[in-house]
Amino acid sequence: MSASEIARSIILVLGDFVLFVADTLRTLPKMWRRRGLFLRQCESIGVSSSGIIVVAGMFMGGVLGYQLYVSFKLFGAEALLGGSVGVSLFRELAPVMAAIMVTGRAGAAMGAEIASMRITEQVDALEVMAVDPVEFLVTPRVLAGLVMLPLLSLFFAAVASLAAAGVACGIMDLDRSTYWAQFAKVVDSIDLVHCVVKGSTFGLFLTWIGCFCGYRASGGARAVGMATRNTVVATCLTILCSDFVLTSFLPFGFAKLTVNS
Repeated sequence: MSASEIARSIILVLGDFVLFVADTLRTLPKMWRRRGLFLRQCESIGVSSSGIIVVAGMFMGGVLGYQLYVSFKLFGAEALLGGSVGVSLFRELAPVMAAIMVTGRAGAAMGAEIASMRITEQVDALEVMAVDPVEFLVTPRVLAGLVMLPLLSLFFAAVASLAAAGVACGIMDLDRSTYWAQFAKVVDSIDLVHCVVKGSTFGLFLTWIGCFCGYRASGGARAVGMATRNTVVATCLTILCSDFVLTSFLPFGFAKLTVNS
């Protein structure tokens, strides 16, 4: 396949995705009557993912607490551990890791589910019954991702912060009051803004991409596997790229340190 054909296929896919997003936005005014589906998807995407968020947050926080303590102790700066853990989690690691965890669990599942419905003609059956498939299948998932991912990101950051404190203070002998005093001094409201904005954006991307890959699946059973694969790969790359863009545009913060200095 030549470079021009690859570029053309990419442009076509992006155009289809833009039209898919527009169809989703068109159905937003009708979502009140689909609130039951929305709540069900909130449970599927958010509540059911809390277990894997706890496990991933514990290990991520434990690694941060250990690695940063060892590194800072070389310079006699282990007192800075609390603030460094808090900023790195709320600004970057928590929303990115939470989104990747949810992508592997819920994003891939929704891509496979909608793809199987497409190839078994269940989506066509909805259209025959005068039910808009986008309104019924896609929009509740997108709204649930928009609402639940910021909450999961904050939850991930809280669990990881406690795990880092447990390792640094319980194993590495850092004073607990020093850890939490530095944590409260450095972590500011702008860090929560980073976490919530990035979580919301990643939630939109992972649900939209998962539904899009499943919705446009065609062929036999192989299409389900391809939709699942494309969902995970495309979503992870989009999360990392959008994280860079959001980090570039969101304010940097550290207002407390500026005032105190």
